[in-house]
Amino acid sequence: MAEAILFKGKLASSETKYVNVPVRNGTLGAHIGWLDAVSSATITLELGSFEGASIDGPGAAWEWVGSGVSITGPAASAASSVVVNVENVRQRRARLKIVTAAVSQFDIRDGTAA
Repeated sequence: MAEAILFKGKLASSETKYVNVPVRNGTLGAHIGWLDAVSSATITLELGSFEGASIDGPGAAWEWVGSGVSITGPAASAASSVVVNVENVRQRRARLKIVTAAVSQFDIRDGTAA
């Protein structure tokens, strides 16, 4: 069975993109790939529990909180990837906040079993 694609595409320099990451039974996982040596971005895992909060936009400042999980993202040096796995997630929702510093190409896959 193929894994679910959470996001696949190119982001402009200085762009902010929010990507929903499913939380299942208190766990979440994502495989974040950047496909070239130019991609450069800061990636933060944010958590929230408000069903009305925008998953794909900035939303209100109090609706999303940084999880404290450190994600080492692309640094304009080589095509590569990172795997993020978190257990014991007590919130209902999660998302990746990607802020690019250069044109960046991503392929982000769901890393948990459906």
